[in-house]
Amino acid sequence: MSVRITRRMSLVVVVIALGVLPATAGAGIRDGRSPDTKDAATLAHFDGRSPDTVDAAITAHETQPVVDLRSPDTRDAAVVAHRVPSPTIVIATNTGFDWTDAGIGAAGGFAVALLLAGTLALARNDRRDKLAL
Repeated sequence: MSVRITRRMSLVVVVIALGVLPATAGAGIRDGRSPDTKDAATLAHFDGRSPDTVDAAITAHETQPVVDLRSPDTRDAAVVAHRVPSPTIVIATNTGFDWTDAGIGAAGGFAVALLLAGTLALARNDRRDKLAL
């Protein structure tokens, strides 16, 4: 009895599988557009030109080699004129003390000190001239 049930079950499974497979095979590819939209999309990709016109368009869009009618000397001069010069790199080897920079710094400091001393002198004289009452 179990052999009969197994055969029947396998037959049912095969029949169901055969019935379900064709329905699910195209289920993921469903075009939901209207017929007018489908026709418009088809016509948009349709090239109605004759083969000769298509060949002429392809030939017109191909790039033609450029012929340079300048003399060789003019071409060489143009190459030299448009050449980018290489940068010049200068490496300083002296890492010692620079007395010029030190002198400039000392002179600047002395000028600031004189400015502050003059300001203090003027502020101090104003206070002494007043009479106390």
